[in-house]
Amino acid sequence: MASPPKPRIIIALLATAVALGLVATIFVTFTAPLSTAKAADTTLPPIASPTTSLSPTPSPSPSPTASPSPTAVVAPVPIKVREPKPASRTRKARNVPALPRDDHQGRRIVYDKALMTVWVMSKSNEVLGRYPVVGRFDRPVMGTYRIFSKSKVAYNPNSKVTFNHMMRFTYGPDTKSPIGLHAIPRYYDGTAMHSTKQLGLAIAAGGCVRLSEEAAAAIYKWAKVGDRVIVLPSP
Repeated sequence: MASPPKPRIIIALLATAVALGLVATIFVTFTAPLSTAKAADTTLPPIASPTTSLSPTPSPSPSPTASPSPTAVVAPVPIKVREPKPASRTRKARNVPALPRDDHQGRRIVYDKALMTVWVMSKSNEVLGRYPVVGRFDRPVMGTYRIFSKSKVAYNPNSKVTFNHMMRFTYGPDTKSPIGLHAIPRYYDGTAMHSTKQLGLAIAAGGCVRLSEEAAAAIYKWAKVGDRVIVLPSP
């Protein structure tokens, strides 16, 4: 039968146990802050990045639009139309208008005896030509005629002259000789009856309408038998 432990041994064991518990408590006390410190060292609170507050961009203020200054309305200056002055035997007509003074329309030849001028008008009433002429005031009488024949060269044995580009549209009141438009007559020796500088004067002895050679050729080429010839009155 075993003998009970002795009191001295029991006291020693108790002292040993107390000592061991004290040591464990001390160990825990000193080691816990270290681990907490290590955790604090490894886990840093996040660093808040500074928020940059953007100031609003000022919207450009519109520059004021200049109001247009009122445009001054300039009244058109009326064009003063000068009254045509008739020709005579010694003076050419003045202020001859661009358009003939008749009230007809369309394709035609207009002979203004007062202005000693001939116009050639197209079907659309446009001026194809305007030419000074030599004629006489009393013939042919005013009216509407038509070209009834054309001759490249014509003759007048009484006056002993020839003339080119004859376009007949009526007859003389006395002699019943044809009256027409043609170039300045030339005598048989080739001398012109008068110069081109005299075109525009009422110096003709007969009733024909005399033009420059170039003008007569141009009208002759354009004109057709049956075309109207409008003769306007003398002054």
